[in-house]
Amino acid sequence: MREIDEHVVHCSDSDQGNVVEIRRWHLARGWKDVGYHFVIRRDGEIEVGRTLETVGAHCEGFNSHSVGTCLIGRRDFTERQFAALRRIHAMLVALFPGIKAVGHRAHNPHKTCPNFEVSEVLA
Repeated sequence: MREIDEHVVHCSDSDQGNVVEIRRWHLARGWKDVGYHFVIRRDGEIEVGRTLETVGAHCEGFNSHSVGTCLIGRRDFTERQFAALRRIHAMLVALFPGIKAVGHRAHNPHKTCPNFEVSEVLA
């Protein structure tokens, strides 16, 4: 298993979608697959994108040591989505003690993604 020390949280900046649709967007950009490891739908369902062993394509310069999770939405996320994010992060903490969660904007000041405070949601 690769060394993972960050969980980077994103939003899709779309009103709807799922891992199949995001995979289609990413393949159209010439990527190998969907860039995220997890996608959380509006109803809170967690969909798997890339496996944890596979380096993501979600945060340039940080992919090799991170896991990417994308919540479907722009700014109004559901409590079910936040509960799913907490479950994913708890699993990652169990697998990778010391892992830190950050919003995408922490590594790209030109982004507002995920448009919420990750630390508050995971507290």
